[in-house]
Amino acid sequence: MDWEKVKRIFIWLLIGLNIGLFGVNYSISRQYVMTSAQEKAIYEVLGANGIGMYTELIKTTKPMRQLSVSLEFLEADKIKKMYFQEDEDVKITREFEKIIFSSNSKSLTVQGNSIVFLNPTGSGYIDEFSKEKALKAADDFINKVGMDIGQNIKLESVDYDEGKYVFEYNERYKEYKLFSNAKKVTVSENGVIMASASYYTVQNFLGENRKICACDEALLTFLGEIKKEGKTEGVYIEKIELGYDFQEAGDVADGSKLKLIPCYRIFISGSSKVYLINAYTNEIMS
Repeated sequence: MDWEKVKRIFIWLLIGLNIGLFGVNYSISRQYVMTSAQEKAIYEVLGANGIGMYTELIKTTKPMRQLSVSLEFLEADKIKKMYFQEDEDVKITREFEKIIFSSNSKSLTVQGNSIVFLNPTGSGYIDEFSKEKALKAADDFINKVGMDIGQNIKLESVDYDEGKYVFEYNERYKEYKLFSNAKKVTVSENGVIMASASYYTVQNFLGENRKICACDEALLTFLGEIKKEGKTEGVYIEKIELGYDFQEAGDVADGSKLKLIPCYRIFISGSSKVYLINAYTNEIMS
């Protein structure tokens, strides 16, 4: 299939539809609503290029502002007490910007505002291991070590792999997810064996509202990226979300204040790779 020809036809179709339905698609608040014709068009283009959809499109969007957050520096000694027992013999190692706490069975790496906790022997055997009991263990662990203090944390996804459940939690601000503030907890029948978290404190919105690209436009950019990777069939989109993340990894303004931008996040079946698309520029993010 001639991808460039398909793309040009689709773009002109969108232009025509937007002109004809301008009054419908944009309200006084500049809210954008995808029409059924546009929805059908993007499904057809994706399908013609071997991409299926296992999720709903984001049909309504509105202009969005940037979001200011600051680093929440972690006190190493305080964090240590959360993850180790008082009677544990804990060794402390410093490597550049990292502080590593380790005992006979656990290790905790603290770097700035992020932690990685490894506990191969587990936090305690779970009798009649199941998803529900694993989730309870993960929730109890998050409460115990203070991952949810002052934050609106919600469970976002559950993956199962080789006898282990991986639970991912995200913080929300207003109605938006903060992809940058993810917490992951891995649970086996032996209990919690791994956890990771980044801590950022939300400050406020910045600047003026700016128009963002629509979901179907973001999917065209995603399709272009899939083509670059050489994937021509058997690609299935499991989830597409709109939220906030860093424009680039390590995008720090002055050492403490950071800016998050609106972006789309796309997941596909059978892959751990996450596709991030800048909602302002409609470009793939690094």
